[in-house]
Formats: sequence, C-alpha cells, structure tokens
Amino acid sequence: MTRRLFLTTAGAATCLAADSRWMLGANTAIQGYGLYAAIELIRQLQFPVIEIHTMGTPAATPKAFPGFRFDELSAAEKGKVRSALKGFRQVTAHLPYSGLNWLSRDAAERLKAVRTIDVALEGAAYFGVHLAVLHPQSLPGEPWKPREPEYLDAIGRWADRGARLGVRLALETGFAASVADFVNFIQRLNHANVGATIDVGHQSRYSDLSRIKPEDRSKPASIKAYNDTTLAIIGGLGSKVFHLHVHDIDPETWAEHKPLVHGFVDYPRLLAKLGEVGFRGCLVLEIGGDPDKMPGYLRDARDKFRRWLS
Repeated sequence: MTRRLFLTTAGAATCLAADSRWMLGANTAIQGYGLYAAIELIRQLQFPVIEIHTMGTPAATPKAFPGFRFDELSAAEKGKVRSALKGFRQVTAHLPYSGLNWLSRDAAERLKAVRTIDVALEGAAYFGVHLAVLHPQSLPGEPWKPREPEYLDAIGRWADRGARLGVRLALETGFAASVADFVNFIQRLNHANVGATIDVGHQSRYSDLSRIKPEDRSKPASIKAYNDTTLAIIGGLGSKVFHLHVHDIDPETWAEHKPLVHGFVDYPRLLAKLGEVGFRGCLVLEIGGDPDKMPGYLRDARDKFRRWLS
C-alpha cells in the first residue's frame, strides 16, 4: 500500500470513528433462518446496523430469505419485530424486487407492483428505517432509454413518498447498462431523497466489462478492471453514494455474495475512494452460503472490516 493510499484509508477510518452514520452492518437475508433468529445473530455479533427485508415471511423457509410483508403482519407481530430491532443504532431495509414489474404494460400487474413497494415503504418507516434499497426495474428484451421518463416518474413518486416518511431511497447498481448510464440516471433524477446503493457484486452486468472473456476473469488485469468500475461509479456519483452492499466475489466465475475469502474486492482501495468523496452511510454485509457457517462468515467479515478501518 502506498503512503498516499494508507493516509486516505486512515482518513476513512477516522471518519468511521467520528461519524456514526458510517457504520458496518449485516443483512438478515440468511437462508434457513427465521427473521428473529437472523436479527439475534446480527445482534450477538455486535453489528451496530441491521438491514431487513420488506418481503418474504418471518418463519424460516427453505431457499428463501426471512422478512415480512407489512400489510400481512398482525399488530402483535409488528410489535414483536419492532421490539427485536431495538438497540441497533441504525436500521436499513431492502424493498421488494422478486416477481415485480412496476413498468409493466399490463395495468393490473403494474399497479400491483407499485402498491407492493408503497406498502413496503410504509413498513420500513414504521420500523424506524432511515434508508431503503430499491432495485431499478430491468426490461429484458426491451431498450430502457425510451422509457426513461416512466422510470423518473415512478422513482420520483417513491422519493417524495419516502421523504414524507423520513426514508431515503438508494437505487442499487446493476441496471442501467453501463457505469455512465447508471451515474447519468441518478443525476437525471436530481432528487434530494434519491441516491445509490453500490453493490460490489453487480458491476459484472455492465457493458464496461463485456470485453473480458470468461476464461480471463481471474487474471489480475481483469480483477483490477472490475474494481475500477466500482470506483468509477463512486467517483461519478460522489455525495449521491448513500449506501453499500459488501461481500466477496469468486474470481473464476464472478459469482457474488461470497464470504470474504477470495480477496477479489479491493477494499482498502474502495474505502479510500469513499473517504475521498466524503461518504456518509452504512456498509452492509450481504453474504450467502451454508446457514451453519454464516456465524463464522459474518464474524470473519466483521473482523476484516474492523482491521481495514482502524
């Protein structure tokens, strides 16, 4: 590590210590766990931030993440969730994304998707969430640019609704089709209540990396190019970077949400870049894998981030 990079990363660590808004957290998206077991695990591991899923069910369900649908919770269940979340310094939320098409040309399908996210925003606010992550709507087989005004209208409406509820909206990386398109999209929204969630595993979807052949993914130059795209988004958005989803990536396949064992994501460099742009937000672990190994995976990731930030 160069002296300049060391000093910049050290500055990021100081920022973490001095500013309670820059904290490490973990997501309750743990397959095989129920919602309350996932919350308790994150509490036991002493994460100050927790991210909940406003989708799914509280009960442990095979091959599914625990969560809740706010309009299906009884008053007693709402109280139980609220009580379980007490003690965390911040709570963030992931809004629904699976099976939804809020830009569908079918009016009934579109209205159902919009209402689902409306209700999820209300639920997030009820549980004290300050920031909610939203996946931009993908349009497979259809160019998105001609429909950009519809995107702007839909997200602008949720941004206004979130502002009234005290919840900021953070659009997750992965769509639109390139770094420049994503940065320009956030800038065109031009809404004080809208920023970005940088997921370190979503940049493989961008055309910026399409030149890299599958057999070359694990080469040092390819890994650097991948990390460069993440830093380019951060540099392009600056203060519009609201939130991060952090984990590791398999070098051979570029499969995401891996435990921090591969060293694919250059976290010292990423943290230095966050310090440069004055990031003020949370870094939330999104790690998948064997449920029995999750306590160890999260503990290891927590300890590594503590070292990087100290």
